[in-house]
Order: sequence, then structure tokens, then C-alpha cells
Amino acid sequence: MSDPRPHRPYIDPTSAAADQQAARAPEPVASWQQASARPRPAPGQRPRPARVPTAATGGSYIARHWAGEMSLVRSYWVNHLLVAAPLALLLTGLMTWISVKGESLQVSAIALLAVLPLLLALDVWCIVGAWRSATNYLRDQGSALWGWLARITLILGTLQLAASVLLGVLPSLGSYWQMARGIDPIGHATLSLSPDGRSLRLDGAIGMGDARRLRTVLESDSARGLKRVELISPGGRLHEAEQMAAALKARGHDVRAVGTCASACTVVFLAGKSRQLTPGARLGFHRASTGTYNPVFEELANQKLAATYRSLGLPETMIDRTLDTPSRSMWFAPREELIAHALIAPLPQTLAIPLPPAGKASLPDIDDALRLHPVWEALDRHTPGFIDTVARLMWAAHQTGAPEDDVQAAALPPLAERMPALIANAAPQARRRYVQLAADQLRALKGTPACRSLLQGHLAVRRQLPTALQIRETEWLMDAAEAPPPRWLPKPASALEIEVLDRSVGRAALGVLSQLWADTPEPTSTGPACEPVIALLDRFAGQPPARRELAERLAFQPRR
Repeated sequence: MSDPRPHRPYIDPTSAAADQQAARAPEPVASWQQASARPRPAPGQRPRPARVPTAATGGSYIARHWAGEMSLVRSYWVNHLLVAAPLALLLTGLMTWISVKGESLQVSAIALLAVLPLLLALDVWCIVGAWRSATNYLRDQGSALWGWLARITLILGTLQLAASVLLGVLPSLGSYWQMARGIDPIGHATLSLSPDGRSLRLDGAIGMGDARRLRTVLESDSARGLKRVELISPGGRLHEAEQMAAALKARGHDVRAVGTCASACTVVFLAGKSRQLTPGARLGFHRASTGTYNPVFEELANQKLAATYRSLGLPETMIDRTLDTPSRSMWFAPREELIAHALIAPLPQTLAIPLPPAGKASLPDIDDALRLHPVWEALDRHTPGFIDTVARLMWAAHQTGAPEDDVQAAALPPLAERMPALIANAAPQARRRYVQLAADQLRALKGTPACRSLLQGHLAVRRQLPTALQIRETEWLMDAAEAPPPRWLPKPASALEIEVLDRSVGRAALGVLSQLWADTPEPTSTGPACEPVIALLDRFAGQPPARRELAERLAFQPRR
């Protein structure tokens, strides 16, 4: 066979022609020879492009980290964990300090507004650079465990930062701007001192600077005779409340809630020497909130709250219940539980008030004791100036050296003047309660001369009634004094109404109880006996609703 390839002449490798042949350019290789000569990569692998630093990353530490050109150790452990994480904690810590502690609010708000953009930019720089470095680390066949762990922690850190900014910082920027200008967005409490300087009322949210204002009032000459502090507040700054509590505790003032006292207000309430809840007042407790959505700072804030409550004598069971109540909810402590733990004084059960010792009493002392009694205070709100009249009468009896029972009884004549109107203006159900109470009072004194005296309006006899009946009457007085005024005033009994009463229970029912509070000064043996009156009152219950209501109303109207 003949060789198809062209003949190549022989050249002696030692000759000059060989040197000229070596200097010539090599002949091009056929394409099929190039493909077969190229080394093929192993199956499943792709060639990795070399990472060559660009001109933008050359020499700049900040730019190299941003581009992910640093090692994972430096970009993650140094730049991210040692720089970004502490700065994020500083940001949330500053927010916690502002929302919970509340000390130096203006300075803290200015610092937050000034540093916030820098902190956010630095956090973004750290997170983006560390993420790119982790990506390059995995691409360079680094450990998948460390690379993905770095990515996962970066994702969690980004979510935490986003939550703090979107849910904590951005909604509160307006508030921080106001605080930086010295304005508290939650407002301020109103401090009003009574004309006699014996009562101070705190009403409204406890805001920035309110503790200083309270101390100024307490140190003023007009508050030298201060006896009590009254609270109505939804809460506010915890640090301000702690300072208020310290000021009240140092001076030993009495405290009472006359409305809802919740959140930080309870700290002020617990600092009182003697604590009282008026009827309708409530104490509300819940967890502290930092607004940062950081569980670590939330826990630290609530540990501080628990320590504050513990120092004020709140029992552990109530502290636990407080910490279990979300910050957006409220737990109102039952009055019975507060009394059981001696956190508040129980409400007086009768109309009696604690009298000051003989020789040390004064008219303002008696006036204070009456105003601390919820029933007398409710009657004073119903009839302004009522307590002033009662206090003067009791003070006059006290000055004569009268026994304590006589001093207490001196308060009844002004009450007797108001009772007919209270009974007449009461709702039908309330009037029915009082008819049943009057029947029970007569039964308690049945068979004694005091029964007829009570029916004729001798006020001194009321001191002989059993304590349980005195308590019932006190409760009725509270309800009657706080009841809304009637839509229309009662009218005298008409001839038709008297005829209906006569045919149902008997004409004797007209005005049968009209003399209960007549305040008859001298004993008398005239008038109806107790037994027939008790039997007559018992017949009321057997009447149809409309007739029963008519009989109970006309029983208190005087006869013509």
C-alpha cells in the first residue's frame, strides 16, 4: 500500500537547516486533534473561575469585606460577631432603656436618632460582607457545616434586626423625635392639691419629669399638711413611678386609688403607708414591654419589674400572675385577694369612722376621716358640702367630751335630712331593698321599746341595731348616693293611687315608713306598734309587680 500522507524530506538534526526548521512557526493542528488532546474534567465537576481582586477591592478594608474577599473567619467572627452583633444589642438596649427605665429620656432619644443611621449602615455592611464571604467559602470547597451555619446565623440576625427596626424603631420615630425635643408623647399626669392642702390628686399618664414635679409639690409650703395622695392613672414611665414611690414612702403619706390605677401606677400605689381602694377603683397589673421584640431584653426588663414589686411588698403569687399577663392585656387584682395580703385596708362596714385620740383631734382630722370613708364621700358628691356639715357636728360633740357613740351619732341628723330624698328618688328595685331592710330592722327590735322608737324616727336607737343590719344599710346608702338622678321627680299620691292601695294592702300602708328618719328628739309612746307594721310590710311581697311597686313607694310618702 502506498502512504497517502505527503513525503517529508529528511533533515539532519545537526545541520543548519535543522536550526532554521526549529525557528519556523509550528504548523497548525487540526481541530479534531485539538479536541482529542485537551484534558477533560472529571465527571460532575466544573472548573472554578479564579477570584481575582478587582480595582475596587484592592487595598480597602471596608470594600474588601463588602465584596466578600476576606476569609470567613475574619468577615464572620471578627467583623460580624465582634462588631455588628454588639452594635445591634446596643441599639435594642437603648430602646429598652428608653421604653422601660425612662431615665434621661431626652438624652437617650437624641443619642438614638443620631446613632441609628450609622448603626443600621454598619449592620448592613457586616451582614452583606459576611454573607458574600460565606458564599465564596462554600464555592472554594470549604466546610459545608461552617459555611451553612454562618449563613443560618446571618439570616436569623437579619430577621432580628428587621423586626427591631420595622416593629420597634420606625413606628416610634415620631415619639423619639418628640422626646428629643423634651416632649413626652404619652403626656403628663395632672397634680392638683386640694384647697386645704390635705389631699393631692394624681390624674393621667405618668410621663417624663412627673416625679420631679411631684417632689416639688410635696416640698412646697402649701403641702405641709398633706395627708393622702389620690391616684387615677393608666400607667406610664416605670422609672418615674419608682421615683414617685420613693418620695411617698420617705414621707409616709397615705394613698388611695379613686379610679383605675394600672401598670406603673400600681408602683406608686404600693408605696403608700396606708392603702385604700374606693368602691369602683381597680388595680391593674401586666408585664413590662420594651418595644424591641428581643426576648433577652424583655426578660431583663421584667426581672427588674419583679424586683421593684418585691421591694414594695407584693407577694410572689401576684408577681407571678403579673409576669404571666401579656403587656397588651391587663389583670385586675380582686379586692378580696388584696385584702387577704394586707395590701389594702378593707372598706368600712358601717357608718362609723376612726376618731382621733382625745386631746389631739382637730376639725380637719375628723374631716379627713369622713372623706376617707367611701359612703360619706359618696354622699358628699351627691350633696356638695355634706361632709363639712357632718364634720362640724361631730367636732362639736367631741369637744364636749361626749362618749364615742355620741360623737358617731352626731353624724346622723344631717343624714336624716337627706334620707327622704334618697329613698324617694331611688329606683324601684333599690326602694324594694330598703323596704325589706326596714322590715328586718323592726324584727330585730321586736318586743322592745326600741322597736317603736325606731319606727318613729329616733336616731339614737339605730346604734342598737345588729351590726349585720347596719352593714346592709351602709351598703344601700352607697348605692343610693352613686345612683344616677331620676328622669322625673316623684309626685304626691293621687286619689286613684290611694284607692288602689286601700283595696290591695290597706289604707294603713300609706306613709307607714315615712317617720323612719324623722329625727324625733324626745321618746314617744304614740304611733303604730311594730307587729302590725311588720305584717303589713310582709303583705307587700304577695302583690302583683305594679301594685307592689305602688305600695312600696307610697309607704314612704307622708299622710296628708
